[in-house]
Amino acid sequence: MLGNGLCGERDYEKQFMETNWSEMELGLLKTNYEKELANLKALLLSGSSWDDMKDQRKKVTELAIALHKKINTSANPAESADRSEKRISR
Repeated sequence: MLGNGLCGERDYEKQFMETNWSEMELGLLKTNYEKELANLKALLLSGSSWDDMKDQRKKVTELAIALHKKINTSANPAESADRSEKRISR
């Protein structure tokens, strides 16, 4: 491990990106989203450059997409995996 802790941070980043958000409970997903969003806001307020926030922005985006999918599961028939021509009546 490097003296500045980057190795552990990279491991966390890799683990974060490999997480299967669709299997996570909605409450835990919301909690993670709020935590990562707060971290992004803190970076913005501290004056970090946009490029330095790339990974954090990606985390927030991934969580926002996962939340959207979790909340809107099967709300839109067009996004249904088992959608077929037979089910569409005109």
